[in-house]
Amino acid sequence: MENQPKFSTSKDIIAYLAAQFPQCFSVEGEAKPLKIGIFQDLVASIDSSENISKVKLRAALRTYTLSWRYLHSIKEGADRVDLNGMPCEKLTAEHVEHAKQQLDEAKAKVKAKRLQQKETKTVNNKEVRVPNGAKTFVNKKPVDGARKNIKNNQIAQTTKSVNADRKPVDLSTLKAGDQVRITLSSKPVEAVLIAIEKENVRVKIPSGMELTVRSEYLIE
Repeated sequence: MENQPKFSTSKDIIAYLAAQFPQCFSVEGEAKPLKIGIFQDLVASIDSSENISKVKLRAALRTYTLSWRYLHSIKEGADRVDLNGMPCEKLTAEHVEHAKQQLDEAKAKVKAKRLQQKETKTVNNKEVRVPNGAKTFVNKKPVDGARKNIKNNQIAQTTKSVNADRKPVDLSTLKAGDQVRITLSSKPVEAVLIAIEKENVRVKIPSGMELTVRSEYLIE
């Protein structure tokens, strides 16, 4: 149990470093540029009883120095500090430019990710207008509904054309259970009348499907 690591994540190790070397590391506020070679100083200074592996320590340092907060600290005229917070060297223009490039790349990745998420959300909720003016959304079930509306609209247009010269059936002569014929395409289809609903009729076709159509789609 004594050899069990006390720190399992980089966040834990960074918090430990900030507590042990507060003049050098911090977990909030403005960061300070670290001395080049500070990893070796840490290895020599951290008590072995803390049981922090070199691999995890290096990973924690990388996480710390790639954070936006730290990259913002790498600016012209700033000093690098040692574990005691003492200035030890000036930042070079090359290091400042490199940090700026890393920060710009990190921000660009975040911006691209947010844009992608926004576009994905827009696609998943994109409003679509179908011919009859109904609204639907781009996802599996609503699109199926939109296609059904389009198909029904096409059927209606075809049926209207077919029935243009036909005489409407007198609904008062019909009752539930009567055999009727309706036009769903260029050919009439046999059906059983289920109910009369004002200007519409509900019928059942041989396939077993129940349809509600306008009364003018009935033919003699």
